Amino acid sequence: MNRATASRLAVAIVTTVLAGAASAQALRLVTEESYPFQYLENKKLAGMAVDVVSEMAKRAGVPVEHELMSWKDAYERAQRDRNTCVYSTARLENRERLFRWVGPIVENRWAAFGKAGATQKPKTLADLRYVRVGVLEGDAKATFLMDNGIAAALNKVSDDALNPPKLTANKNEPGKIDAWVTGYFSAQAVAAKTGVNDIEYLFTFETSPNYLACNFGVPADKLQKLSAALDAMKKDGAWQQIVDRYDPARRK
Repeated sequence: MNRATASRLAVAIVTTVLAGAASAQALRLVTEESYPFQYLENKKLAGMAVDVVSEMAKRAGVPVEHELMSWKDAYERAQRDRNTCVYSTARLENRERLFRWVGPIVENRWAAFGKAGATQKPKTLADLRYVRVGVLEGDAKATFLMDNGIAAALNKVSDDALNPPKLTANKNEPGKIDAWVTGYFSAQAVAAKTGVNDIEYLFTFETSPNYLACNFGVPADKLQKLSAALDAMKKDGAWQQIVDRYDPARRK
């Protein structure tokens, strides 16, 4: 997390769902900044996951209060504070018994991107073994690639924004990469910030469902209402409409 982000962590956004509902009665939803799922835009909390959980709360009639902070603080608060949930949270085995879960609220996709115009393009995860791959060092995607035998030509960097300028359509160009592994929803925005606008989506190789992870002190009836609201959103198309708004393929 950069200094600019850290300086904004105290920002809290309150969504009033029930008229006259007191803040103390609201379910506290804590989260980190992670585009496009939750992020600050014009000093307001926005994003795919924010839109989903806000609509869930509205339909369920559950007053909620959103608060942005570091992931470490958000994750610890949800375990410690009774009326608190953290999102967007991957439902891992070592976390299963720490929370009550509602979701999945969104899906995080891991994808490969290349330089537009390249004649030879990897089409599967196995194909990445034969090209130079850029990835963020220490990221779960890097671990996933290494676990799947993709390590020989792995180029790990400290900032994912360093990868887009290194993409090339020439496999013989030194010091470059042929594919970039990153988040499907965030790649275009990351690349654009570095002045690179000619990246091309290649394929998605992993999907990670993310949840609302709640403290065991959250009343069961609130969670049931939120879960039912999410189910209804998926049935009537509201959930998909929210996801589509953040899909780079649909925003062109």
